[in-house]
Amino acid sequence: MNFNRSRVTFQMLAILACGIIIIMCVFRSPIVLTMDSEDNDSNNENYLVYGLQKSSSSSSSFSSSKQTTSLSQELNLNQSKQQKQQQIIQSNDNIVKLLADMVRDRLNDAVTILEITSKEPSVKKVLYADNISKAYMGIAGNLDLAKRKVAQEILSKNKDFGSVYFTMPNGDVYIGEPYSDQKQLPRLNYADRDWYKGVTATNDTYTSSVFMSASIHAPATATAVPVYANEENNKNSTTSAIRVSGYWVGIIDLSSVKESINKLYIDNNERIVIVDHNATAIVDSNDRSKNDQKLKSFAHLESVKNALNGSPGSNVEIINGTKTFAIYHPIKVGSVNWAAILMSNYTNEFH
Repeated sequence: MNFNRSRVTFQMLAILACGIIIIMCVFRSPIVLTMDSEDNDSNNENYLVYGLQKSSSSSSSFSSSKQTTSLSQELNLNQSKQQKQQQIIQSNDNIVKLLADMVRDRLNDAVTILEITSKEPSVKKVLYADNISKAYMGIAGNLDLAKRKVAQEILSKNKDFGSVYFTMPNGDVYIGEPYSDQKQLPRLNYADRDWYKGVTATNDTYTSSVFMSASIHAPATATAVPVYANEENNKNSTTSAIRVSGYWVGIIDLSSVKESINKLYIDNNERIVIVDHNATAIVDSNDRSKNDQKLKSFAHLESVKNALNGSPGSNVEIINGTKTFAIYHPIKVGSVNWAAILMSNYTNEFH
C-alpha cells in the first residue's frame, strides 16, 4: 500500500516535470526573439538571456571606426582649405610684387629719358624767353619748334608721360607739349609745386609727390631735371644755380601701369592702389572715369604704413566697415618709398 502510494507520487512528479519542460520549450523561443529585437533597438547594451551574455563589442567597433573616418575627412578638408588659401595669398603676392617692380621701372625710365634729352642742344638753348606771355601760358605754339619736337617724341614713345614742359629758373612755363595742354593752364608760374621746390633745393633730378595736375587734370607725379646752358656746368659747381637755363619737367600719370591693371581679372571685391610716400594714390583700380578730380589718401591703413616703412607683407584690417585682406609691397623711388597694395574682401576670398 505504501509502495503504491510512493509510485503514484513518483508518477505525479514525473508528469509535473514533463509539464515544466514543455512550458519552457514553448516560451523559450519567443523570449529569445523578443530580446534580440530589443538588442536591435539598443546600441552598445549588454544583457543576459537565460544566463547568456550578449556582447556589444561589434557595435562599438563600428561606431569607433565611423568616428575615425569622420575626423580624417575633417582634417583633409581643413588641409585642402589651407592649401587653397595659401595659393590665393601667393598668387596675389606675385601680382603686387610685379606691379611694384613695374612702377619702379616706369619711374626710373622716365628719369633716364628726361636726363638724356635734357642734354640735347635744342633743349638747353632758350631762344624765346622774351616772348613768354600769359596769353599762351608760355611762348606761342609756333616758337622753339626744335624743343617742342623733342617733347613730342618723348610723348609718342612713352605713354606714361601725360605732358612735357620746359620752365624757366623762376618757375614760369616756357613751353609745354601737347601745346593744347600748355595753353589751357590756369596760371603761368609753378614755383609752388613740390617738383620745383625739390629740384631747386637739390639741384638734381627730383620726383615729386602726387598732385592734381593742372595740365592733364588727373593725379600725377612730376620728374624735374635741371638743364644747364653749357656742358661744363654741373650740379657740383657752387655757382651752378646761376647757370641753370631752366628745368625739363615730365608730368607722369603711369598710364601703362593702369592699362596693365585693367588687363588683370579684378572683380568688385578687389582693389589695387599705388600710393606715393605721402600715401596719396596715383593709381586706383576703383576709378572708372578717365579723369578723377580728387586726390585720395590711404594714410590711415596699417598696410600702407607698413609698406611705406619698407616692409612687404599682408594683414587683415577693417576698411569702410568691411573685413579686408591686404597684401603690400614697398616701391623705392629716389630716397623715399611708395607702395603697391592689393585689397580684397576677406570673407569672399577665404570662405
